[in-house]
Amino acid sequence: MGWVVRCFLVALIAFVSVLASPSGGGRAATDAPADLPAVPQLTPRNMVPAKTSASGLAAGAFMAIQFHIAHSAEMAGVGLISGGPYLCAAENPLLAAACMQGNALWPRGQSLYEAAQPLAAAGAIDPLARLAEAQVYLFSGRADMVVNRKAVEEAEAFYRAAHVPANRIRMETGLDAGNGFIAPGGVNDCNANRSPYVNACGDYDQAGRILSHIYGGLNPPAPDLPAASAFDQTPFGDPARTGLAPTGYVYVPPACARGAACAVHIVFHGCRQSASEVGDAVTTGAGFNRWAANNNLIVLYPQLSLRRSADPIACWDWVGNTGTDYATKGGAQIAAVHTMLTTLAGQR
Repeated sequence: MGWVVRCFLVALIAFVSVLASPSGGGRAATDAPADLPAVPQLTPRNMVPAKTSASGLAAGAFMAIQFHIAHSAEMAGVGLISGGPYLCAAENPLLAAACMQGNALWPRGQSLYEAAQPLAAAGAIDPLARLAEAQVYLFSGRADMVVNRKAVEEAEAFYRAAHVPANRIRMETGLDAGNGFIAPGGVNDCNANRSPYVNACGDYDQAGRILSHIYGGLNPPAPDLPAASAFDQTPFGDPARTGLAPTGYVYVPPACARGAACAVHIVFHGCRQSASEVGDAVTTGAGFNRWAANNNLIVLYPQLSLRRSADPIACWDWVGNTGTDYATKGGAQIAAVHTMLTTLAGQR
């Protein structure tokens, strides 16, 4: 790679980091200091493992697709907001910038699907044939200055290469939205690209669209915004390796708390979007809990720590900072979140 191209990509990474810096947020929250009383443990529920799904924003979307590919046999679908294809960065920080901004050469969804095949053959991820059964939601806002539409289109190309039928893929690109979860009552204007990365675009309800696409017809959402509860993340992996914050969040609807069988939807926050920076802007304000309340859905919000993460702005690892197995079942973060799921299911 020529020095001019290298310099351009380094500058682009710096530019994206500036765009991701916070300039506001929800109600304040911090990682719980070690000397405070421990938050409750994550407790088993009557979870339905084959109905798990995941969604995320930007780096969280890259993490959501990794989790989906690694554990597709257990997953009903995925929602990618401003996210690109699996293995996009190829363990190269310079390529990561190209993944986010896109060009004629990179990323290429078809090529990355082919790169995933040896991992499936080795058992590091579930068989790729399982992906054909998935429901896939993809979103790119026309005002997004962090992740280009090209990246999202190549995520769609990856799933098409995996033989996901066209009627199972929902691509939405029509809003003048910036980088963020889109929710009625969101903190930011629709076209904003700033913290807490939760934008209001009229009555566009992204959580409802994601969950309805994955699970089919849903009951109406709750009229209020139910809050998630804190749980202790320390049993789920060495924070020096996983980057997990001490505290995660989970919303358990009343019916699930009473023992009803419930599916789980995992929401991966974006960079600089953990609860320690944006309060409950995502864990409540993104709107997933409203839909979960009346639809037997538990919503899991794993959290990274700015102080403990391998990434200094608490981005989920889609580049390889936590090890070469980062995108597989053995990856530190994927394994930690999967253990949260098995704990919810009472399998541990």
